[in-house]
Amino acid sequence: MKGQIVFIKGHKGSESQAKDAYESFVKHGWDVEMVEGITPSTLDETEFDYPLIKGGRLYEMKKKNDPKYYIKKSCISNQIRMWRKCVEENITMAFIEHDAICVGSMNQRVDELVCLNIEYAFFPPSVLANHAFMQYYRPEYSILPKTLPEDYPLRYYKKPNAYTNAAMIPGTAAYAVSPKGAKRLLEAAEQRGIDQSDFFVNSYNVKLEYITPSPVKFNSRNLNTSHGF
Repeated sequence: MKGQIVFIKGHKGSESQAKDAYESFVKHGWDVEMVEGITPSTLDETEFDYPLIKGGRLYEMKKKNDPKYYIKKSCISNQIRMWRKCVEENITMAFIEHDAICVGSMNQRVDELVCLNIEYAFFPPSVLANHAFMQYYRPEYSILPKTLPEDYPLRYYKKPNAYTNAAMIPGTAAYAVSPKGAKRLLEAAEQRGIDQSDFFVNSYNVKLEYITPSPVKFNSRNLNTSHGF
């Protein structure tokens, strides 16, 4: 499978972990490339001029002039850039953050979007491990893509809007998206508005599936650059 490993140029930790990621994915037969990520200093909001869904995290950050707005907007812009590529080139691709490590191949067909690290998302060093009610969660074993079950705990909880209570991807460290899924996400961005990336990639906007065993885990340290550099 093709994939993009997004890293922050000039950030030593990001560059080092992206190199680790690249080597691990190549080892397992993936066709990956390293892509310099969009950051607040390089973000062109005219290129990614989408509405913000009312009540969402991005909406609230911008309303309060929170500097994290530009970090989170840069994060989702990196993904929008890849979704556009998926649609334009009609290819399925994996979005891979710099702190991801590949532990297996991915040969399953992607209908719309498949989370590639579900087994590791709720355990350290994932930031979700800090939330006690999410610790130790594991969906049932499924080697073929399977929709997240009813007891899946990570749900959109912001002020009532179209996304409320939809299942959210457990972070965007690693997922595969098809042209069909990318098109749905881009249409949702245009028609309903974007939010923070892991809030926006939800089951209202796209068919959200997972596989186990997970072919991707986290590096030993989560850089958590979405909260600052």
